[in-house]
Parts: sequence; C-alpha cells; structure tokens
Amino acid sequence: MRLIKNTVLLLGTSFILFSFSNCGASKNEKLGYELTQDAPFTITNSFYQDWVAGVKDGGAGTNLHITFGSLPNTISIESFYFQQQMETAVRSTQNELLYMGYFSEEKKQDIIMDANVVEEAKNTPPKSFPFQLAKNEAVIAYKDNGELSFFKLSNIEQKPMLAYPQSNPNGEQ
Repeated sequence: MRLIKNTVLLLGTSFILFSFSNCGASKNEKLGYELTQDAPFTITNSFYQDWVAGVKDGGAGTNLHITFGSLPNTISIESFYFQQQMETAVRSTQNELLYMGYFSEEKKQDIIMDANVVEEAKNTPPKSFPFQLAKNEAVIAYKDNGELSFFKLSNIEQKPMLAYPQSNPNGEQ
C-alpha cells in the first residue's frame, strides 16, 4: 500500500511540475519570440561602443552599429535587443546598409517603501526581457514581407569607450 501511495505521489508531483514548465514555453511561443536560424540577410560588420558624457548627469550609454552586406527590399530592420534593453533601429543617412541602436543607461528610480500598500503600489515593476543574451550578443527584430522575425547575432566586437570632454557652456576657458 505504501508503494502505491509513493508512486501516485511521485507521478502527481511530476505531472504538476511538467505542467508548470510548459506554461513558460507556450507563453514565449504566443509572444512570437522564436529565433530564426537562417537570416535572409548578411552582416559584414558589427560592434558596440560605450560612451560617457563629460558633465555631471550628462548620461552614459552604448551605441550598437550593424552593417549589413545584403539586405533584400522585402526586409525592414525594426529594432535591436541588446544588454537587457530594446531600442528602435536607426538607418544611417550616409550608408543605407548601416543601422544603429542607441542604448542609454537608465537612471535608477527611487523605490517607494511604505507601510501603506497603496503608496507601494505606485512602484513600477521591472520590464521583462524576452531573450537570454551574453554581453556581446544582440537580437535583430526585422520584418520580412510584413512578418516579424528575430535573429540572434553573436560575437559583436567591443570598441574602446568614448569619453566626451567636458565643455563650458559659456565658452570661457
């Protein structure tokens, strides 16, 4: 009798755990975040470069540059997912095959800690990021004949940081 109870308990627990593990997989499929293996374009160069302003509260961030070798007319580059952020892809005015993503460091918001639950509810929850990426990986969101697809780009080169000099707003030295 004890063997039957243990077997039923083991099978029941396994079934419940399996059900929960499938919930996450089906959620990603519903959101359409499946990565394509073969992209309909080629990439000739990709790099990212951190930058920092030379003035207090001037900001900091990372610029991502991706140069495509070929980009069919049916493809439109929409956005980049990089280092836990998503930004719209911007086409260069000088080179129609160069796209950039401008990622700013987000200022940390103060968290409201209060005994009043209503006050704490004013905190904005953190945004979820749909991809697991290394520091030198990005996902390119593109539309092919209107259908949204995602391609993972790895081994993006890191260039030295740009430190913009501090400037005097009055032009004085």
